[in-house]
Amino acid sequence: MVKVSGKGQVVIPAAIRKELDLAAGDQLNVTLIDGQVMMEKLPAAAVWREVVAQVPVEQVVLDEAGHYDVHHAPRFDRWVHGER
Repeated sequence: MVKVSGKGQVVIPAAIRKELDLAAGDQLNVTLIDGQVMMEKLPAAAVWREVVAQVPVEQVVLDEAGHYDVHHAPRFDRWVHGER
């Protein structure tokens, strides 16, 4: 259980901060769902850099059916199939 301060602040219990690996400066998305306040940790910039670095940089041409030539876009194909 937590209290709301006069400024609307709450302290997230240490056990939850540890479980979510929360640190000072981390950002949380706060939403209201069916009368419940939900908080979700947002990825840090370093995490986004890792994700973006994995996106293949190739020109991928799709035909009318939405298919691509694996031989012309091998990195994209590996990325689509979760291979590294």
